[in-house]
Amino acid sequence: MKEVLCPKCGIRMEFMAETESNSEGREVRYFYRCPACGARINESIMKILKKDSSVIIKVLQ
Repeated sequence: MKEVLCPKCGIRMEFMAETESNSEGREVRYFYRCPACGARINESIMKILKKDSSVIIKVLQ
């Protein structure tokens, strides 16, 4: 994993993920967050959708 420094305070950022579920499926967001000042840099967003007996993964960013 690459080391990312905070653009505001220069401290090494943590790589994190968060998920959100709704009636359509689930959205997963990967991002870097600064433990000192809370600044955030989005890395990618994926949607996981269930349709019939299949799963569809869409990469949005």
